[in-house]
Formats: sequence, C-alpha cells, structure tokens
Amino acid sequence: MRRFRPRRLWPAMLALGAVLAGGCTVRDSTAPPSRVVLPARFAEVPAMAGSPGDLARWWTQWHDPVLDRLVEGALAANPDLAVARAHVRQAGAYVTVARSALYPTVGATGDIAGGGLGWSNPAVPAALAPNLGDPATDGHLAGLAAAWEPDIFGGRHADLRAARAVAQSVAEQVRGTRMLVAADVVQSYVGAVDDLRRVALIDRSATVLDRMEAYAAARMAAGQATRADIDSIWARRRALLAARPMLVADADTRRRRIAVLSGRPPEKAPAIPQPAAFAIPPVPGGIVPVAVMDRRPDIRARRELVDAALERLRSARTDLLPRFGLEFFGGNGRLRFDGLPGLSGSGGLMALTTYLPIFTAGRIHAQIDAADARLDEAVTLYDQALLTALSEVETAYESRAGLDVQGQGLSAALASAQREARDRLGLFDGGQGTLLDALQARLNAIAIEDAGVRSEDGRAMATIRLATALGGGW
Repeated sequence: MRRFRPRRLWPAMLALGAVLAGGCTVRDSTAPPSRVVLPARFAEVPAMAGSPGDLARWWTQWHDPVLDRLVEGALAANPDLAVARAHVRQAGAYVTVARSALYPTVGATGDIAGGGLGWSNPAVPAALAPNLGDPATDGHLAGLAAAWEPDIFGGRHADLRAARAVAQSVAEQVRGTRMLVAADVVQSYVGAVDDLRRVALIDRSATVLDRMEAYAAARMAAGQATRADIDSIWARRRALLAARPMLVADADTRRRRIAVLSGRPPEKAPAIPQPAAFAIPPVPGGIVPVAVMDRRPDIRARRELVDAALERLRSARTDLLPRFGLEFFGGNGRLRFDGLPGLSGSGGLMALTTYLPIFTAGRIHAQIDAADARLDEAVTLYDQALLTALSEVETAYESRAGLDVQGQGLSAALASAQREARDRLGLFDGGQGTLLDALQARLNAIAIEDAGVRSEDGRAMATIRLATALGGGW
C-alpha cells in the first residue's frame, strides 16, 4: 500500500481557497461613496416661508377648480405617462427573464427521419439478402431534456437584483413624468390666464386713448391743440394694439398645449375662464435637503441605477469562477432498415458539467473593467443629479423671494398711481386740471398694473419651479 502524502492535496486546497476567496470578493463588492455632502438646510429659504402643505398635489393650493380639473385630466390621459407605464411593463418582463435563469430549463424534443439505403456488397447468401427492391430506412426519437446551472457564487442572483433595480428606476421615472406633466399643465394654464389679463388691460388702455383722442380733437377744434397732439395719441394707440394679437396667439398656444397634454387634439383645447387675479400659494418652508432628495423621483431613479451597476459588476466577477451544471435526457427511439430487424429502446442520461475559464485573451477582465467603469459613471451621474437638484431648489427659492419683493413694490406703485388718477380726475371735475392729465394718469396706472401682471406671472412660474424642485407632484 502506498503511503498517504498530504502534499498531494495542496493544489486542490489552493484551488478551493481561490474559489472561496473569489466568491467572497464578489459578495463584498461595494459602490464608491457619493462625494456630495448635503447641507443641513437650504440657504435661500425666505424668512416668511410657511408650511410645506400638500406637495403631492401642490396645484390644489392655487384654489382654482378649473386648474384642478385640467391637471387631473392630464394625469389620467397623458400620452407620455402611457409610454412610461409601458416602459414599466417592459422592465417587469426583464425581471422575469432574469429570474428564470435561477430555475431549471425543461423541454420536449422529437425527431422523425427517413431515407434510402444502398448496400455496398449485395453478394450475400440469398437467405440473408435484404429486400433490395425497397432499400429504405426510417426512425424516430422523442424525449424530455432538462438542464440547470446552480447559482453557487451568486452571479445570477446579482443579475436578478440588477434587473429589479432597473425596474424600480423606471417606476421612479413614471413618477417624475407625472410631476412634469402636472407642472406643464399649471404653467400653460397660468400663462394663458396672464396673457388674457394683459389683453384686457390693453383693451382698457385703448378705451382711454380713444377718449384722449376725442378730447384732443375737440381742443384742436377750439384752437387749444394741434394735429400733432392727435397724431401722437393715435400712434400710441396703434402701438398698444399691435401687441394684442401676439398675446391672444400665445394664450391659444398654451390652451392647445393643455389639450395635447390631456391626450386630446388641439382643436379641443379647453376654454380659459374670464381673466382674474388668482392667489399664488405661499412659499413652502420647513423642508430639509435630505427629505427633498428622498422625495425627488429623478434622484431615486439615479440611486437605483447605482445599485443596478453594482450588481452587474458582481455578476461580471463571477465569470472568473467555475460554473457547474446538471443535464438530463430521457426518451424513446427506434431505427429500422428494410430487410433487417428494427432497433428500439428507451433510457435516460444524466451528466454533471463544469467549466472554468483558463484563457480568454483578457475578455472576462475587460468585461469586469467595463462594469467597474459603468459603476463609477452611475455614481458620478447620481452626484450630478444631487448637485442639480440642490441648485434648482436654491434658485427657485431665491427667484420667488426676489419676485415677491418686486411684486410688493409694484403693488405700492399701483396704489399710488391709482390715487393720482383719482386726484387728477377730481381736479378736472373741480375745474383745476385738464381731462388730458386725468386720462394720462389713468394710462400710467394701467401700465403699472400690466407690469404687476407680468411680475405675478414670474412669481407663479417661480412657484411652479419650486414645487417641482422640491419633488412635489407624486
């Protein structure tokens, strides 16, 4: 009997150690940390900021039933949302495909064959001679085949986790689409209302200029004004009315945009109610950056893509490790030659297969390097999304605060201009002033009111941007 030599087990032990070490390396893979440090609070939040309110349905804070109906209609029938939901179904199907790799594959197989037969040596005893007049052969084979590759090192499970992360990322994109659709409807509606408000102000100014022109004509007839005075008023009126068609067209464009967002043809654009000042919601406050990043769907989607890239890297590293498989075939077959006894039988085969890559010309390591680079890219894009989100919130807060101050100044200026218009009209009624001065003061007040409408439009758009930047709308 030969002496037992432990050193002969060393290669096997070293190989087993390498396999186990490789498996631990795969499981221990981690993503690079984010390089973005979130601040404790937003720097540009104005002091008068109120409570966050209902960010999930932030448009209801405008207290406009028409707006609420338009937003809800768009969210129910928007084509972009339908496409996004289809993407979710596709991602779910890919999850099922990835999960199927964990289970055995079973299939039925069958073959039927037939053909001719040529004998190379027909000179045989007559008793053994086959029927050479019908040299044919036929056969069949039918059976059941199964194959299974156990996921010993977790590569297929990593693929499944990656597919699930991608599916979750796609689901977050649906939420992001909802947010953008709601914001688009509100922007279009608010913009159309402001356009129509400015059209109404143009019509009021034109009425005042008509009275000024008639007054100047009467004074010219009395020798107290010249034709140049009338021409100046007429030119102002024409220049004012020249802006009206573009405002009407802009309002109609916004209405058609709402129709398309709601899945309707532009010819069925919704009507905008009579223009009136609407209540712009107060600035939401009390929201910290961490909560915003946890709420925003674009950030959540990027986070899921980082997880997916990490799992794909883990899967790629398992390609360096052995692969084992089980295969089974069981079936029944028959083979017949004319003139000879047929052969038939049934049985089964089972095999254990293994594969260990030895030389692949660097292909596997290159795939691992590519997966590692994609993980770095995913982390960088996640950091970029964080920085962009922080900038959007700070910019929206600052813009809204600046426009609030501007609006307060214009409100004070309008009140003063309206007092002047009333005072000059009183002076005219008392015989201490001219009607021309009173009408000019009224025009000045309307011009300041128009500037206030444009400022309100800016405040409204800044409010919408702030709501979406804070992750409202889903």
